[in-house]
Amino acid sequence: MISPAKTDKKVVIEVENVSKTFKVGDNEVKAVQEVDLKIYQGDFVVIFGPSGCGKTTLLNMMTGLDEPTSGRVEVNGQNIFNLDEDERGLFRSRHIGFVQQMSYWVKSLNVLENVALPLMIEGRKASNAMRTARLMLNEIKIKKLGTQLPTQLSGGEQQKAGVARALVSNPNILFADEPTGNLDSKSAGEIIKLFYYLNKELNRTIVMVTHNQNYWESGNRRVEMKDGEIVGDHNHHDGYIKENGYVKLKAEK
Repeated sequence: MISPAKTDKKVVIEVENVSKTFKVGDNEVKAVQEVDLKIYQGDFVVIFGPSGCGKTTLLNMMTGLDEPTSGRVEVNGQNIFNLDEDERGLFRSRHIGFVQQMSYWVKSLNVLENVALPLMIEGRKASNAMRTARLMLNEIKIKKLGTQLPTQLSGGEQQKAGVARALVSNPNILFADEPTGNLDSKSAGEIIKLFYYLNKELNRTIVMVTHNQNYWESGNRRVEMKDGEIVGDHNHHDGYIKENGYVKLKAEK
């Protein structure tokens, strides 16, 4: 097992001896092989490696979307695959936010309504859900986008709105799968800086998967994967900030 330096921080994600095998025709493909990984409260972990190395499969197992063939995944002390699908879905909605490469929207709803939607699905009153969504848009400085339709937004603006939706239930962990994959370099940099703000100012734990070498050092930990295995786990300090600058976001008036 490759481990970063010891820390007294709380473990929020623990992956133990996890493997995932897919059947393709008559063949078995080992996407992830006997992986061990601990992620601590306040980490900003970047999982990187070439396409097909197993990083998205690992992320999907940590979020409870994809069940491992063997091994154990704990999130906030809960073995998530001891839960049935409904229980796991409820657990995920309370503890995990997820940002994908492309955001999917209810196109007839504006951004504010789309951000509020997860809360309404949970059973919150519409007025309460909308108020919470409005606060979240304000928190990450995109309040002005609330009345627009998602289709009216740029790619970067849609991704920021997607982050707001992922965080509206106040999860302590944010997962991001290639969040800059469809963005130009300026918009991608803004998303990375937003993640810094969420991590450093709001103490969110962030786990980001990327194949883009520009962002491999954008967290405080780099986890390198190759052929379904973790081959490196490195601590470092704010390398991306030194190179690109970190601007503390301020809520809009």
